[in-house]
Amino acid sequence: MIFAVDDKVSFRRAAALDVSFRSDALAVSGEHRDVSSPGREASHVWTTIEKSLFALAILGMAWVPFWLGSNRDIAWLINAAYFGALVVALEAGLLLTGTAHPVALRKVAVPALLYAVTCLWVAVQYSTTVPSWLEHPLYQYGRDTLNVDIQGSISINRELTALALLRLLTAGAVFWLFLQLCRSPQRALWTVQAIAVIGIAYGIYGIVAYFVFPGTILWLPKLAYLDSVTSTFINRNSYATYAGIGLAAALACTINAYTRNTAAAGRSVSRRLVAFAASTAGAAGLWIAGTFILGLALVRTGSRGGILAGLVGLAVLVLMIALRGRNAVAAMASLVGLLAAGAAVFVFGDVLAGRLLAFGFEASDRLAVYKLTVLSILDSPLKGFGYGTFAYVFPMYRDNSLSSYGFWDKAHNTYLELFQGLGIPVALLFLAMVAILAARCARAVLSRRSSATAPLVAASTTVIVGLHACVDFSLQIQAVALTWTALLAAGVAQSWRSEVDTAA
Repeated sequence: MIFAVDDKVSFRRAAALDVSFRSDALAVSGEHRDVSSPGREASHVWTTIEKSLFALAILGMAWVPFWLGSNRDIAWLINAAYFGALVVALEAGLLLTGTAHPVALRKVAVPALLYAVTCLWVAVQYSTTVPSWLEHPLYQYGRDTLNVDIQGSISINRELTALALLRLLTAGAVFWLFLQLCRSPQRALWTVQAIAVIGIAYGIYGIVAYFVFPGTILWLPKLAYLDSVTSTFINRNSYATYAGIGLAAALACTINAYTRNTAAAGRSVSRRLVAFAASTAGAAGLWIAGTFILGLALVRTGSRGGILAGLVGLAVLVLMIALRGRNAVAAMASLVGLLAAGAAVFVFGDVLAGRLLAFGFEASDRLAVYKLTVLSILDSPLKGFGYGTFAYVFPMYRDNSLSSYGFWDKAHNTYLELFQGLGIPVALLFLAMVAILAARCARAVLSRRSSATAPLVAASTTVIVGLHACVDFSLQIQAVALTWTALLAAGVAQSWRSEVDTAA
């Protein structure tokens, strides 16, 4: 719960709104039963299953950044199997205990439909049974020149499309899992806190590695970005986005710690000041330290786009807090948290400053890649080349406008890759799905009196990943994508008031 009270809401009422969803649902539906009843026993069993699944889901969030940001085939398979198994366990638990989904599918019907259409279209792109007029012309060319009956498809490389679909399905599994588990306000808050703590842990490792053993990532040799903090990631830009997500979560936790403690002090200004000081020496102070660590890690990446996106995301977070109404404690907490992040920028921003002086914000090669990618999109605007096939498509369009140095397996613009891979119509549907979910979170921040921490972090981190996706491929790194997806799901789960029965 963020802003535990305002001038019109008592602390007791705010605390009552922040109890678990299951208690709210039982109170609304009148389903309180005798302890010895079968229904009560089934509810107890489900509660145990729910707690276990949540712990395992958080453990998964701690794992995904570990193996090079989950940017390897083996990590994709592990993540798909792990989160897929958790979803199966979730559904089995609900079925066996006769419990309704905490958030019914109809509550997210439109985004779910858009997601299903996207996945179905990717499956069609992969299929070898589509009519020949839908196949990419390369297959017919191969048949004519090689005189071999080659199976054709819309996708120019079915293996890459299959892997991309696997990652998309994994993200869907994570969203569904956290959507159901985080209907409880307490678990939604724990999700934000857990991701902040995980981010801080990886930030500490990244900083230590940078100063103590800069030539390695874990036990592997580090071949690039020796002058930058990358934590367990290979690419500094991708880690910058991950650190920005953790920074937004840590700042929200800082504000939450302050507002909770000062709310308990009542309306007395002197008591609130004492509570504010006590919080700084206690839980809030730890979150401030975490904010500083993540700010330091973010700045030491030297990623121009990642740092800018992170700062804009933090600005959006503070702006949404301001739009919620006048709250002096929240404003002071925001200021303290931003000062911690700002101190990291000021003291350790020499890497960023050096890169800006040397390169500015120009990236001529990337602009050339964008232009060539747009040309490829115009060649197949409706059906695309196959989801996730940029690395295979781009060499066909590469020309002298791009330097001969380097291999481009990413467009450094996720939106362009979506349009190229899916085709413009389906890519727009997919982006509309994300926009609907993010808008729901933003509206919840402005409308909910309590339990707004998760929607707040979801909305601000969506800004971070959305902005950085314009100039890089961080969202195509699974650690970033799954962490953001979990926060988005938690935010959507808390976009309804606690007294609303979302299971119906």
